[in-house]
Amino acid sequence: MRATDNRYKGERNRFELAMRMIRLEARTGTIRYWTNLSDDRIRKLYNSYFKFIDGAPIRRRRGKSPTQIGPLIRSSARSLESGVFVNMLLANGLFSIEHPPGPRLKGNVNLGHRFCQCFETHRMTVPQPTLSFEWGWNLLRNIRRGDELRLAHCDVCSIAYVYDQLQVPRGDCPACLTLRKVPGRHAPIRHTAMG
Repeated sequence: MRATDNRYKGERNRFELAMRMIRLEARTGTIRYWTNLSDDRIRKLYNSYFKFIDGAPIRRRRGKSPTQIGPLIRSSARSLESGVFVNMLLANGLFSIEHPPGPRLKGNVNLGHRFCQCFETHRMTVPQPTLSFEWGWNLLRNIRRGDELRLAHCDVCSIAYVYDQLQVPRGDCPACLTLRKVPGRHAPIRHTAMG
């Protein structure tokens, strides 16, 4: 094998990840972070392969990626959906509870594909998902930082969910809270933080 073959393989892998992220409506900055491709190259990929396709075109989202945590945990349903996604990220090695924050992500094409797989799986398994690719990316960054969002596991119902660790007092498990609203259901609430 020639040295140039290896170089082209790496370039092709970055190109394939960029194409996958464009299909999932990732922003240019997010694609650049994972692939190390230039903004100009990413725009050219979109214009060449996605701009003039038949059927529903792929949307290009503009501006910076979201950074707020509020929308990720605004309601019980959002906390639970975020928890499902975070568990997928944890199972795929995108962050670590024992050794935060986890492996280096910038320019890591293999982990970029794993992140895409988590998002695609999330969309197939969660009924009516509200988490977009960019909000999923925001969730991963925040959970890796560990200064605001944490993953908790409820001792009562065994559900994992995301919560704001700066919130005082800390809210109840969103699944148990939802069950308590159902007439005739009363469940004690106990939960433990993970990590």
